[in-house]
Amino acid sequence: MRSVKLSILLLLATLVAAETLTYQKGSILDIQPKASASAVHKATDAPPPSMQSTYDVTVQIGDMIYVGRYQHASDYVPGNWKVGEPVDARVGQHKHRIYLKDVQGKEVALVIVSRRSADRK
Repeated sequence: MRSVKLSILLLLATLVAAETLTYQKGSILDIQPKASASAVHKATDAPPPSMQSTYDVTVQIGDMIYVGRYQHASDYVPGNWKVGEPVDARVGQHKHRIYLKDVQGKEVALVIVSRRSADRK
């Protein structure tokens, strides 16, 4: 029984350690608004396009440059996301998203739409 409790404690400690997220200082290279989706040109039963604002945010994290797609219900972009400014950033576990911290320190997920080496121009 004691070894089972010890095993459970060890497992919990491992899970807590695995959830510790490591951020790097990224640098925002560009923020470009994307044109909203065009209206439907024929009668369909599809829902109308969403009214979200969409931006492509280019961020250098380490030796890689990522373009992440940021969407928000209004035209809001976090105040600490400015071209040339540092931002706390990390790449997701499966490398499909980048995560940037906003002005309040909350994590915002952006879907990666492209990536390239910083060495490549």
